[in-house]
Amino acid sequence: MKKLILATALLSTTAIAPAAFAQDDGIYPVSRIESVSEYVFRGVSLGASSLQPSTEISTSVGITVGAWYSAGLGPDSSVQADEIDLYVDYAVPLEGPLALNVGGTYYFYPQTAGTIFETDGGDAGSYEVYGSVGLEDVFLSPKGTVYYDLTLENLTLEGEVSHSVDLPRDGWSAGLGLTVGHVDSDEGLDYEWGTATVAIKKDVTENIDFYVSGNFTLNSEDDTLGFDSEVDLGTGTTFATLDSDTQFWLGTGLSVSY
Repeated sequence: MKKLILATALLSTTAIAPAAFAQDDGIYPVSRIESVSEYVFRGVSLGASSLQPSTEISTSVGITVGAWYSAGLGPDSSVQADEIDLYVDYAVPLEGPLALNVGGTYYFYPQTAGTIFETDGGDAGSYEVYGSVGLEDVFLSPKGTVYYDLTLENLTLEGEVSHSVDLPRDGWSAGLGLTVGHVDSDEGLDYEWGTATVAIKKDVTENIDFYVSGNFTLNSEDDTLGFDSEVDLGTGTTFATLDSDTQFWLGTGLSVSY
């Protein structure tokens, strides 16, 4: 319940704060709240059912800054780490369909950290930088991204394609996406993954849209999907497990722009 209250409070704050900036020219705030049946990050389950509010502000000069939060819901939330991501992205101005972005993300786990921006070797947080190149307004909109975690010393290569079509009903659209990637971990935990997504979106108003999605994830390693909690009968301690039973997961969300 505390996590749900915190997530709702964060969404309320981010929904109000960006609106103050929306009156300024060249500022584009967006707030979102999403719910997922499984929190899957790069082919690995980091949590079961989760609530994930976020907010970001984009500018006409290509800079976007944002904050994202994830809190577990239900019986498995007691062993799921809360997560706060702070990120910045810069879209390099280019002519034509080519898109080039660079940026960075700070991943923060408040339950294991004393203060924000500490890392504790990756247990409390980590810093990651990235660069991506893609083609916009072309069929499948291909995009490739290279991530490097400076704290964990992990290299991630990711490629994605996506396509959306308008549906016969006014305001409805469908999207298809495929993401594949490879993680090269400094600890030797290398793996590949792929996620296919089908989403339906409804434009409720000019500034509000709602979506539902179905996602199917495969991973080259065992025991990376299917977040669950179990109790050690000897000690009574509850701990997290991954059993790879979950490969299909659902998402739903609401987005508000100003």
